[in-house]
Amino acid sequence: MSKIIGAVEIGTAKAKALVGEVTENGNLSIVGMASRPNEGMRKGEIVDFHKAADAVHAAIAEAEKMSGTTVDSVYLAQTGSHLRGQMLTGSASVSSSDNRVSVSDLERASSEAKLRQPEAGRSYVHHVRTPIILDGRPVDDPVGMLGNRIDLGYWSIDGDDQAIRLALHVLKNYGLDVSDLILSSIASSTMMAGPDLRRAGVLVVDLGSGVTDLALYRHGYVAYTGVIPVGGDHITGDLSMGLRVLEPYAEKLKLEHGKATPDPSDEGEEVWIIGNKTIGDRSVSRKAISDVIHVRVVELFEIISKELGKLIDPEELKSGILLTGGGAQLPGIEEVASKVLGLPARKASFTPGSIAPELAKHENATVLGLLHYGLQDH
Repeated sequence: MSKIIGAVEIGTAKAKALVGEVTENGNLSIVGMASRPNEGMRKGEIVDFHKAADAVHAAIAEAEKMSGTTVDSVYLAQTGSHLRGQMLTGSASVSSSDNRVSVSDLERASSEAKLRQPEAGRSYVHHVRTPIILDGRPVDDPVGMLGNRIDLGYWSIDGDDQAIRLALHVLKNYGLDVSDLILSSIASSTMMAGPDLRRAGVLVVDLGSGVTDLALYRHGYVAYTGVIPVGGDHITGDLSMGLRVLEPYAEKLKLEHGKATPDPSDEGEEVWIIGNKTIGDRSVSRKAISDVIHVRVVELFEIISKELGKLIDPEELKSGILLTGGGAQLPGIEEVASKVLGLPARKASFTPGSIAPELAKHENATVLGLLHYGLQDH
């Protein structure tokens, strides 16, 4: 018997809903997907509940209509600068007389790790387990092995209660339960960075409209996540101010002519703002567009560099940097990332044949990853 599962991303630019069907053999096929412009968000957080809810509800309704079915619960992406991560650790002595590790030993270590509660007004969103250590050695599954002490940890993300409740309430108003809250950066990483890349160590940078989500993996496990409150909308704003054009035209210039690295061949070339060369239209320098974008992109990666500090270690991040999200489409952005962070950088790509071509777009990485993460982890 197949099972229907859903995923929702309440993004700054768009609300996205996806319906998947899990077959009896565990395969996942996407049977419905829709997105709607979202004017109720800013920097990854809800600022107008009704506008955000309208966008989400319309996307869900369209995805359900496309799939010919309905969903009862969904996996929900979480992002926003209110999120914070920290490493929680716990340990337990092996209790059996023959020193064989039991499930109860793991449970005691896990309970100790999760004893620390977040500050008042905040709740945990996501616990991601780090390697299990048996007598100083990492092991995948120590149950039944001989040893004296178990250590384990979780990279645990907590967020502002009000921000979390607002997002949950958007779904509740549609009559849907939330199966799980999943960090946006982890969802997109699950989709774009395979197990081999994560084991070798990789930094996944998801460049969205309102924020940039980070997930850093070492030895196959999450070692850090973060949310930088800078995204594609800030580049559009910079162009609007720097070139003295309205934001819709600035967005058009960014998408059609923008580059993250100034190109000498653009010197002296002009492009038209509106494009019809009628009264009121005017031309701007293509180089000026790239210059404005370059400054903001360099600043973004400098913030990431400062945020990660010593975690940017070439020996620990053999897979380098993977760029995804809508902002990853900017030509030359990988060169800027590599120069600032000192690691090889490239644009992430979907495994050939894994996703239908019409869905295999960088901006869909999070909502697609939600279903795949939920399918694998739960």
